[in-house]
Amino acid sequence: MATIDNDPLFTSLCNEKTLQSQKEGFFNEFYQSVAENFTGPNARWLTEVYQKLPSDIDRLRLVYEDPVVTYDVQGTLEHVQPVFRGKDAKFSWQRREQALKLLAENKPQQALMMACQAVMRAPEQGVDRFIDKGLTLALALWTRSEVFIRMLDGKHALQDLQLAAKCGLPVKQNADYYARVAKCYALSGESGRAEVAAKVFHQLSGYNDYALSRLKEDMESLCVLKQETPSDEVERKLPKLAGEGENVDIAGASSKIRLTGSKEDPRGRYVVAAEDIGPGEAVLTEPAFAACLYSKFFGSHCNGCFARLIAPVGCPECCGVAFCSVACRDKACATYHRFECQYLDLMIGSGMSILCHVALRIVTQAGTPQKALEQGQILKDTFCAHTEHRDPEDHFKRTLMTAFLLRCLQKADFFGYRATESPEPTELELQIGTVLLSALQSLQFNAHEVYETRVRGEHRFDTAKVQYIGVGIYRGASMFNHECYPGVTRTFLGTSIIFHTSRPILAGSVVPENYGPHFLRQPKPARQRNLRSRYWFKCDCRACAEDWPQMDKLPVKPRLRCPTGGCENVLAFPHKPSQRNTKCVKCKKQVNLEASAKMVEASEQLCTSGAEMMASHQLEDERVDEAVELLKKGISLFSQVAVPPHKPIHLAEESLRSCFADKGNANRY
Repeated sequence: MATIDNDPLFTSLCNEKTLQSQKEGFFNEFYQSVAENFTGPNARWLTEVYQKLPSDIDRLRLVYEDPVVTYDVQGTLEHVQPVFRGKDAKFSWQRREQALKLLAENKPQQALMMACQAVMRAPEQGVDRFIDKGLTLALALWTRSEVFIRMLDGKHALQDLQLAAKCGLPVKQNADYYARVAKCYALSGESGRAEVAAKVFHQLSGYNDYALSRLKEDMESLCVLKQETPSDEVERKLPKLAGEGENVDIAGASSKIRLTGSKEDPRGRYVVAAEDIGPGEAVLTEPAFAACLYSKFFGSHCNGCFARLIAPVGCPECCGVAFCSVACRDKACATYHRFECQYLDLMIGSGMSILCHVALRIVTQAGTPQKALEQGQILKDTFCAHTEHRDPEDHFKRTLMTAFLLRCLQKADFFGYRATESPEPTELELQIGTVLLSALQSLQFNAHEVYETRVRGEHRFDTAKVQYIGVGIYRGASMFNHECYPGVTRTFLGTSIIFHTSRPILAGSVVPENYGPHFLRQPKPARQRNLRSRYWFKCDCRACAEDWPQMDKLPVKPRLRCPTGGCENVLAFPHKPSQRNTKCVKCKKQVNLEASAKMVEASEQLCTSGAEMMASHQLEDERVDEAVELLKKGISLFSQVAVPPHKPIHLAEESLRSCFADKGNANRY
């Protein structure tokens, strides 16, 4: 629920950041050219005309019709044209030659980089017959397959060979093709298929026994080298949800949580525990409703699933994005990318934020205007937009951004054939515009940054750093309210979001998430300021109410729960044996804290053992699981007799988060 703003300037800066870059792009100039009209007799146009309209569709319609702004708006939108980097057969040929040269110099990593560029810039089969007889892409893939074989990667080499064949590479009488296929199968441990491919090679080579023996020697050498090379590949999968059966309120959620509250409730709709939940339990595994990569990762991650690229596959038309596989590419090109392809560079050049891209993606991935309206209504029913509290200038900027995005959709034929080239929208186009405008408001409060864990050294945890690679929206995850001391830790696998509990949560208690300002890393004034200005609410969580200190000033001894059944009082930790017999001021009973103090010590020992296991330089997956179990036991034991803040237990919760992050998006560099 929006609250009184104590820092309007900072709020304005936060709002601006969720819409556009303040330093780059032409959208600022677009807005300024329109805003110049808000002078003289039109000085109050925003507040007296624009803001007083009853709905988003009326305000959007106004910018195309009101003479105060329509000339500048439509005049700019008429100049929207495709801007994208196309294919270049000559460039691809040059990179292919460089790759072969580097491979001959035994520089496979550099060769792979050149080969990938050759693949990405190569046009489709038959496009440029003056270079490579129209087979530039097939030959680029052929070259990259050789690089992968030299790097002992049979899986990706075989994929490139198969794709090269589909792109026109002659294979029917091509003995060299089957020789490479045989090597790929040998590297993949498929000896039967390798033998079949070798027999085909033998036949196509005119039954040359010497050539066959050389091939088999090469295959054996590759297999030996493969066995001597440790594999970095780790199978990662979504965890099993805690509880039994399906959650009837939230798709992809555990049956141990439920949805409560309402839109009229000051807290809105939010998640509580349906039963007691222990630490480390998976309570949500949800695929993204829509997700977009940050543009700086377009060359390193799959535009569809966010996987780290090894053998990138390109769009048939542009060189702006890459995909991890043909399947990801075809799915994207059948839906969202066919509408974004030729306008993606233009949108990036506008300086629009990634949230604007996500808003557009909601529409483009739907594929049709009718489906987009359905998807838009689902999100409008799910997410809050706080339109009534939004500053009229900020709302107008979002409307102007909507007009720009809507124009891109018009030009990309999202609406099919249009009888006019005018940017003035039809009624259907206006309705799609309201989907965009609603999203441009609500995503400010409901989007999640997708991250991966980057490991630079041999040790998986000491060198791990979080890298944000994109933004996704999740209907279920958005239902979790914020607390500065969260009850869940957030990780990602691909574009799917995962919530594990980080501490025990009793039945009926709120299951809180953290929107960024965490008490361990930010003091209360900074957290309150960020939350008010970015999310428009005042936080009254336990960490804020009690003004908990940050990590470096946390107490090393906690407060203990009164051991008397039914008493909710907490008592100071007894530092001396003589203090372990004391009187509770609430229940008025004499209590002994000896057992509680020993349980805290046992808890700390379990958490220390878990952390030490994480510090092992030979840590394997199963050892991570053992560390998780020790940390879970330590955190659970602590909660039975003590309450936070307590430095050792918060360090354990952070360690637990690191373990779960290691099982999600993680890349070694």
